[in-house]
This record gives sequence, C-alpha cells and structure tokens, in this order.
Amino acid sequence: MQEKINKKNDAIKCRLLQFAEHQGIPKMDFYKKISVPQSNFGGESLKSSLSSAKIAEILFMFPELSADWLLLEKGEMLRKNNPKNTALATAMQPMPCSGGTDDGTSAALLKIMASQQDTILTLSQTIARLTK
Repeated sequence: MQEKINKKNDAIKCRLLQFAEHQGIPKMDFYKKISVPQSNFGGESLKSSLSSAKIAEILFMFPELSADWLLLEKGEMLRKNNPKNTALATAMQPMPCSGGTDDGTSAALLKIMASQQDTILTLSQTIARLTK
C-alpha cells in the first residue's frame, strides 16, 4: 500500500514539472513560485507527498491546470473553456473607479469567490480520498 502511495506522490510531482515545462516556467522559478524547495522534487523526497493545502494552492495559482490530470492523470493537462477560469480572469482585470457607486462588480466578485470556495472544497475532498 505504501509503495502505491509513493508512486502517486512522485507521479503528481512529475506532472507538476511537466506542467511547468509546458508553460515555459524554469524549474527554479516554479519551485519558488509554489514555495516548495527544489530538494522536494528529487531523490527520496520525490516520494514524499505534498499537502492537500499545497496542491489546492497550486491549483489556485494556476487555474488553467486540470486537477483531474494532476491528481488522477485523466484528461488533458490544461482546462479549456472552463467558466470558472473565464470568471477568474475577468475578476483579475483592474476595476475602474466607481466614485463610491457599486456597478455590480462586488456581487460578481462575491459570486466568483463562492465558486472558488466550492472548487477548493471539492478538490480538498478529492485529495483526502486519494491520500487514504
């Protein structure tokens, strides 16, 4: 059983490195961005698991990264035409000054945040099931 878990852990880490390479992110920059030391991706440390919080953080940092691909190696590496990604990209655009009036932006941001919270909860539950 432990060997099976170790294979899952290093497979996830290997897929993270594949993703970084695909995105053109140098490994050292990627390690820094996700706040994980380089040593975690080599030797015996490759078999250690990343916490579910760290995986959720990485998926939040890179909304284009498919959780199904990262965790289960199912589907495509990148999520395509995902409404949550589109909503997140829209939310990250600079907001114009409204002079104190609410033009509906606050409601839209709250809706996006609720959607993200649902996604994080679902991913955390998936990670918990996979690490049992």
